[in-house]
Amino acid sequence: MSTVRHEFEIARKHTPDFGGRTLVLEVFMFGLCIAATWAAVTHRIPMWAGMVANTIFIYGIYTVVHEAVHANISSRHKELRWVDTLAGMIACAPLWLFYHQHRRQHMEHHAHTNEDVDPDIYARGSFPVWIFIKLPHALLNYFNPLQHFRDCQRFGCTQREVAYTFVTYAAYAGVLGGLLVAGYWKEVLLLWFIPWWIGQTVMLTFFTWTPHHDHSETGRYRNTRVSLFPGANFLLQGQNYHLIHHMAPSVPYYRYKPVFEEMRPLLERNDVRIEGIWPDPANERHAPSAQLTE
Repeated sequence: MSTVRHEFEIARKHTPDFGGRTLVLEVFMFGLCIAATWAAVTHRIPMWAGMVANTIFIYGIYTVVHEAVHANISSRHKELRWVDTLAGMIACAPLWLFYHQHRRQHMEHHAHTNEDVDPDIYARGSFPVWIFIKLPHALLNYFNPLQHFRDCQRFGCTQREVAYTFVTYAAYAGVLGGLLVAGYWKEVLLLWFIPWWIGQTVMLTFFTWTPHHDHSETGRYRNTRVSLFPGANFLLQGQNYHLIHHMAPSVPYYRYKPVFEEMRPLLERNDVRIEGIWPDPANERHAPSAQLTE
């Protein structure tokens, strides 16, 4: 039973005029990173403490990118779309992401969730395959300029967006190369690369693999799920309600929970997956065409 109109009304009620809270998150996260990096480099805190803080930063800052990609910062103020672009590009830098390319890629994910053309379909497979094979390969490709060019072509980036992507890549590489040449290899390794790898691993696991596993269903109410466990909304920055995001992308991450609570009776009637921290195999319905990699 489709309840799309009612769902839309609920989502609209919870969509703010301007998503300023995301900008607060961005300022807080960068403040944490800058303070921790400075304190670690000047030996005011142990290097391991700086690593922990920067891992939290890397994990948390993607939420800003995600909100910006969906124009959830400017929200109803279309004349302020530049705020999304600027905030998103700044948040992309420590993640070695490219805003314009990533925005097009993410829109494809929403348009073709769990289909063979879904950009995130690479995550299809068991958890060991994901964590030891698929994810490391994906992370290494962040640094592959040829892969970024292919992605720009695949997702229909304009010539200007391709230029933005590779000027940004050159800037990232220039900063990284300059730090290494200057002898800061240890600081780069401990305060950026290791936190980046760990933070991205956790983020991609709980934003990509866990919400959509087993990556075989494509229906509106079944292409992702809701994950309920103590502290989930805080720890996963609302992405435990990933289903709400796919159903109503204009709703900001900090309002997923009230939307879910109001929609829950409708969702349960449509047999959504409401589970715990980990996907429940008993709730999976394997699509005949899905070729799962075990």
